[in-house]
Amino acid sequence: MNILVTGASGFLGAVLVKRLLEKGHRVYGLSRHPPAPDENLIPLAGDITRPNLGLKAVPRIHAVHHLAAIHRLGKDNDGLIERTNIEGTKNVLDFCIDHSIPRLYFTSSAYTMGRNVYERTKALSEVMLRESDIPEVTIFKPSIVLGTEENFYPGHLSQFVALVIKVHQRAELVRRKIEGSLRLPVLEPVFRIRGNPSGNLNVITVDSVVEAMADITGPGTYYLTNPEPPSLRDLVDWIGEFILLKIEAKPYFKPTPLEVMFEKLSSAFGPYLLGDEFPSNIKECRPEIDKAFIHDTIKKTLLSP
Repeated sequence: MNILVTGASGFLGAVLVKRLLEKGHRVYGLSRHPPAPDENLIPLAGDITRPNLGLKAVPRIHAVHHLAAIHRLGKDNDGLIERTNIEGTKNVLDFCIDHSIPRLYFTSSAYTMGRNVYERTKALSEVMLRESDIPEVTIFKPSIVLGTEENFYPGHLSQFVALVIKVHQRAELVRRKIEGSLRLPVLEPVFRIRGNPSGNLNVITVDSVVEAMADITGPGTYYLTNPEPPSLRDLVDWIGEFILLKIEAKPYFKPTPLEVMFEKLSSAFGPYLLGDEFPSNIKECRPEIDKAFIHDTIKKTLLSP
């Protein structure tokens, strides 16, 4: 099958392209900076924000995997999130209809509750797809995707951990200076974050997500989520153990000035720390997300340039 993949140079797109090639498909990798050509991999320089995806000539395509998007949780001050995620998806829909492509696979998100611009753009895109005239539409709804040893990716979890480390290190310098000057006993600091400790944080590996995307061929909506996600309490314990910091997740507390600063800097992550409950069309997450996996992810994040 000839499959066009938008966002082929992105993290998820690159792994999916590799898996589709392994399954014997011919893949057209579309991106503003397309991947290098390889056997059965044909790079296409294009842009989903332009009509006809910026292509002058269109090969025979049997299906499109639409992954290209701006995955940013903050504000959309420059309008890039809406322009890429909504107008780009509309252009992909028009492209499929104009070239009689019967199958469209769309990578949305499990998080379409409208809590930020990104979630709203994915929710609206799903509506556009369901109301389109494309014969077969498949919607994939992954949760928080983590890289693996083979396909490492410093995603949102790594960004969150890096922010914890940055804020803690800044406070630690001040705390030790005060303790030393006043000759106070050294105390073990406790770093509190606002969240539901018993709530699940649905993190899943890219291997599990891509395997499902490459195997699922029928139309419908599929939740590519972890069927047994870790709790926020487990995650903060594992993170704290690795960075040598006692971290507690609590729904209510009077924050210190340091904790207030952290809440402001990490406000985009706040809604996701309340926990979530999703169905799953994946039988098991491989590899399993446990303490060893989280420690290895943090280690790679700290060592990456």
